[in-house]
Amino acid sequence: MTEGDPVTEGWWLGFDIGGTRTKTGVVRDDGTVSRAHMQETGQQPFADVWQHLLGHVDEAIASEGRSGLRGVGIAAPGVVEPEFGVRNLPGKVPGIEGYPMREELEERLGVPVRCINDGAAATLAEWRFGAARGHDDVVGLTIGTGIGAGAIIGGRPLATKNLAGGVSFGHSTVAIGGRTCLCGNIGCAETLISANAVVARMRDYVTRKVPSSITEAYQQDPGAITFRTLVEGVDAGDRVAREVMQHFCRDLGATIVNAIHAYDPEVVVLAGG
Repeated sequence: MTEGDPVTEGWWLGFDIGGTRTKTGVVRDDGTVSRAHMQETGQQPFADVWQHLLGHVDEAIASEGRSGLRGVGIAAPGVVEPEFGVRNLPGKVPGIEGYPMREELEERLGVPVRCINDGAAATLAEWRFGAARGHDDVVGLTIGTGIGAGAIIGGRPLATKNLAGGVSFGHSTVAIGGRTCLCGNIGCAETLISANAVVARMRDYVTRKVPSSITEAYQQDPGAITFRTLVEGVDAGDRVAREVMQHFCRDLGATIVNAIHAYDPEVVVLAGG
């Protein structure tokens, strides 16, 4: 909804398409969510993910009634065009680039459909209903498979003809001479503080057989190393886990400082998996 839109009773469908999992829900105009559902969809072709989403559309309509459906909001990673969908997203959700999500859903449902970058969506939600409520200048960072971001400036979501690419703080340069990111830049925050980056850092210790509870967990199940593994290792006093966490906090801090210098917010909100 934008300023000036009439408020009508009803419900909306919300989609959150991520690099690891997809979430759906029925959203009321006060921000409450019902019929929430989450499914692991990492590395599935987008055609399969889309069919999963359409199934939840049908279930929600059967439960809530089509007459009350006011619209659909889709949060997706990458460079997102509100009137279309994802224009650019290398590597994370195969097949999502260029898929006409808005067009297909509007034809199917007969209601307005809008797409938004997932980091911007999370920031908008925190500003309207959550931790940033009451503030006019906000930066949000979402930490998950990748790093999302959004900004509220002067009480309005930042939107530009360049699709707000300047709010992509996951791709701000934190490490000069660092690793190459999927976006093509060198040393992006996403290569340092995303869940994928942290897991890769832990696996580096594992491949060198550094004594650690993380190494033991990997030997038992190579797929078991996640961000939760890191947190559990820190809680247990594991030396490697503490070292990885120190690097993570340092790089996250640098990313936040970049965002503060860029937008001078009243509050920075951290969210994500």
